[in-house]
Amino acid sequence: MIFGKKLINKKMKTLTIVSIIILLLFFAKNLFSVDAEKNYTLIKKLDKIEIRKYKSSIYASFIPKNEKERNSSFRKVASFIFGDNTNNEKISMTSPVVIKIHNDYEMAFIMPKKYKLENLPKPNNKEINIYTQPGTLKACISYSGYTNKAVENKKINELKNILLKYNYNHKNDFEILVYNSPFEFTNRKNEIIVTINMDTKNNEKISTLKNIYLGGGCFWCTEAVFEQVKGVETVVSGYSGGKIKNPSYKEVSKGLTNHAEVCKITYDENIIKLNELVEIFFYYHDPTTLNRQGNDNGAHYRSIILYNDNEEREIINTVKNKINKEKYDGRIITEIKEFSNFYHAEELHQNYFNENSSQPYCEIVISPKVSKVRAELNKYFR
Repeated sequence: MIFGKKLINKKMKTLTIVSIIILLLFFAKNLFSVDAEKNYTLIKKLDKIEIRKYKSSIYASFIPKNEKERNSSFRKVASFIFGDNTNNEKISMTSPVVIKIHNDYEMAFIMPKKYKLENLPKPNNKEINIYTQPGTLKACISYSGYTNKAVENKKINELKNILLKYNYNHKNDFEILVYNSPFEFTNRKNEIIVTINMDTKNNEKISTLKNIYLGGGCFWCTEAVFEQVKGVETVVSGYSGGKIKNPSYKEVSKGLTNHAEVCKITYDENIIKLNELVEIFFYYHDPTTLNRQGNDNGAHYRSIILYNDNEEREIINTVKNKINKEKYDGRIITEIKEFSNFYHAEELHQNYFNENSSQPYCEIVISPKVSKVRAELNKYFR
């Protein structure tokens, strides 16, 4: 009987604790309840994305000065709408919350439609900015679940590839839209958006985008570096430089194809030039070792650049000769040859670093390479 009473008491305590947690979450969820503000018109759908015409909105925002301040961004803007303003007025929180990746992860709340700049209370905190966000045309890709940098980069690349497929120009001003309160645990909705110009199709866009094929050891490393470079639209891992069509990773790594692991880098020459990409290439890996990068051995790990025409070849050789003299004492052995074919690597090799950054190879090999070249050539990086 005593044991039975203890068991009942234990169950009652557990039930009480669970009930308290549910009540706390209920009140917290209501405290952070949001009003949906659909401030756009759907123009069309393209594959997985939507083209939207956004209306102008009033933003209350905070721009963090460093990564530490990012953690307090939500709290600072939320304080303004919870009454830390000149009128001590509570302002309804709208959905979504906007995070501007391109502007140091600025966090912005969209003000309810009833407000104009004239009647919106002023923030007591001078770090909070109030301004009108102009209406514009944007492309959007949606995803569910909790967002993080790896997922965001993956979705940004998906969005870029679809826009590239349909020849739409974009301004590289990517933003995250978060639709749920911090206490929403299911059916979480997020979006990535970017400004586009539907009038800038075909000729203008194609004329500013070019491809170059670079191999500097494992393509995971090459991809990780160039995905962070300004003006680079997409980076795709694959195989090139050999003669066998549609090779597999197993065939390439066994040395059966003469292909190298390379990345197809699509870049906007209005933002970054070929000579600058080649400079980054010669800095991020060791171009003086034959068929090897660190502990990665084999001809498929060789240093190689594949050019499209004689003009590119001249640019590449000019940069190589300059860096060879200034940095490597004439020891560069990079293969420079005309491009023929590029074969996509298997899906598991795409966007590898962003999706597997905690893996030992990423932490021990890739991260130091990225950090080193960013420190030396920071002006080229996002």
